[in-house]
Amino acid sequence: MIDTNDLEVKFKLCTSFIVKEVIALDPLARRQWLFTYKGIIQYADSHGSELTQEQKVGANIYRDLIKQVEELIKEEDFEGQNYNAYKSRDPDYETIYKKRLKQIREDFPIPDQFKERTS
Repeated sequence: MIDTNDLEVKFKLCTSFIVKEVIALDPLARRQWLFTYKGIIQYADSHGSELTQEQKVGANIYRDLIKQVEELIKEEDFEGQNYNAYKSRDPDYETIYKKRLKQIREDFPIPDQFKERTS
């Protein structure tokens, strides 16, 4: 017998894990993720009668994930604030991480009023 409470908890945890992963992406990768999955939802909305029940459920999951990601983005003080948040950094890649962070800050600069807080 399947414990529905257990499945619900697992589903909520998986959803939370995915949202945290997406919000921590660099801003460009995050935009690409949103664009891709919004496209899937648009396809599902316009071809609903052709989709299987599983595909419809999948589109609704994407819809919920996108909503949660966009809500967290709105809470950011500046774009890219959550880049690499919730992550441990492998010391073997510290040089690459610093280069990437510098590039992200060039492409998505921190507004002056937030620079002290992020230094």
